[in-house]
Amino acid sequence: MKLRYFGYYLREFDSQEAFLYNIKPIIDAFVSSNNIELKNSFKRGDEKLYLTKIAAQKNLYYFVRTSDDDIIKRVNEQDITVSEISENLAANEKVAFASYVYICTERQVIACASGMSCPRFDDLADYINEMFKKVGLNKYEVTLGALTTISSKKDLLEMEVVNSIYIDVAADRDISKYLCKKLTGSESAGLGNLRITIEPSGSNMRDVFHNIVHRHDTTGKSNNTDGIVQIGAKAKHDEFKGQLMDHWLDNENNLTDSLNPKAKRRKLPDQICEKFDENKQLLPLFDAYVSNNRLKEKSVPLLEQYKEVKPFATKVSKVDISKEADNDDNVVPLEDTEKA
Repeated sequence: MKLRYFGYYLREFDSQEAFLYNIKPIIDAFVSSNNIELKNSFKRGDEKLYLTKIAAQKNLYYFVRTSDDDIIKRVNEQDITVSEISENLAANEKVAFASYVYICTERQVIACASGMSCPRFDDLADYINEMFKKVGLNKYEVTLGALTTISSKKDLLEMEVVNSIYIDVAADRDISKYLCKKLTGSESAGLGNLRITIEPSGSNMRDVFHNIVHRHDTTGKSNNTDGIVQIGAKAKHDEFKGQLMDHWLDNENNLTDSLNPKAKRRKLPDQICEKFDENKQLLPLFDAYVSNNRLKEKSVPLLEQYKEVKPFATKVSKVDISKEADNDDNVVPLEDTEKA
């Protein structure tokens, strides 16, 4: 298992401004709240996603995907341990899939460790942004980016078959503004960062991919003014999304540490915290990430309010307010707060 490191920033939709803001206090307030209605509302198909603290670990969380009622109950009660999740997985691997998420206190850094079929870092970003929308922070979006050493294109350029190309474009640069205006009529329509995906049926786009990479180099060796921040290729489509994402990150020299899930003396949570604290490349790569994305710290009064538990008990976009609903956990439906 690998521990992968990511930087993150927030973007304000109206202005398209990207800035540094540490979301850990907001995550902690959300996790600590007693708003069970909200926590149970994150669904992927027939399963639910949960983010919950790991006991005795200040910065470490479980990111759980499950449909098991008992595990859901224990997560809601914030009363589940590493060994209990491990035992459930050993008894029936389809009961739950848990990843580990480390959210740094000092910097805008998140580290994720995921096994096969577990929710991944891109699922985490979607989860946080969905939570923002549900509690009234829908003007802001979290974007995660892998912390990488100087990118080498060698492995990707040696791929014999390329049938999917994707290009990530910054929201405030030329290509994104052009597409935004063509699609919406306005350059500042709040679309955020864009991912352009090219997938013609039955074609090998190896040569096309080479041309795109050489023309829009994202390593800093050429003058890239279009706002392209990442270019990737896949040899298959989304059937193996997770594995392909790992392959892409490895080719991009993503900062990682190796973990041993089977170690008896050092459990995974202890290994993760130890690796994070001792990684000597983390600070310089984070500084490079901040510089490359032209990011600065910003204080936002609205976001500051969500460092407390109270907003999570009152701002819920969809709550069952029928007489049969159990709202004894101090959840106040949004409709009632608006009337008040």
